[in-house]
Amino acid sequence: MRRFLIVCFLLILSGTLLPSYAQEAVQEPLEIGDSGTEYLRAIRLRGIDTDVAYFDPSAPPPKLDTSQEPPKPAADQADPTIDNRWIPGLIVGGILVAVAYFFLRFGGRFTVSLGREAGNPDSTRPRIRGQAPIWAEKLAPLDEILRMEDRQRALVLLTQKVLATAIAANGILMQRSWTARDALRQLPESQARELLRKLVTMAERVQFGGRHVSEDEFNDHVANCRYLLGPEAA
Repeated sequence: MRRFLIVCFLLILSGTLLPSYAQEAVQEPLEIGDSGTEYLRAIRLRGIDTDVAYFDPSAPPPKLDTSQEPPKPAADQADPTIDNRWIPGLIVGGILVAVAYFFLRFGGRFTVSLGREAGNPDSTRPRIRGQAPIWAEKLAPLDEILRMEDRQRALVLLTQKVLATAIAANGILMQRSWTARDALRQLPESQARELLRKLVTMAERVQFGGRHVSEDEFNDHVANCRYLLGPEAA
């Protein structure tokens, strides 16, 4: 492949270096008189070289012949324009051959690769899945929570369990950064959501405000949680 490209490059370069045939007008040799000879000798002694020609002012003006033509080539000499006509064709042909070879050599692979990407644009894109926040992971069983002596801790865990169960029952995928209030906003308006709102508010006061929970208050919240959990709390 590298040699092929080098050959194509040489073909293109050869087209730009073709010899040009310039036609120059035929000029008659100048006749230098005595004054001209003395003038040339004087300036050359001073190191001046010039090819400027001055006409003798005392002589009549030279005849200007505008009908001069360059000599025609001999009959047996080949016309150079005939060979030059093939040079552009050879260059264009070489370029077309190079393009065709490159397309046949690598074009098929590009087509297959693009086809696969078009058929499955999400193949390399990471899929976003719901991930439960830390407070909703590894929820303890209801019986274990009810046996806890620390009623403040038990109320917080009970609230988290009921809220996570309600979110899952509604088919909502929780996000890692959600708080209990964020999860509560995703639930539809209903009586169950109102009970959950009161339960979440109480749990926040206990967890962040250090509010004491009496046994009667705890039992009232447990009754509401059993109602929200349904058959699972039986």
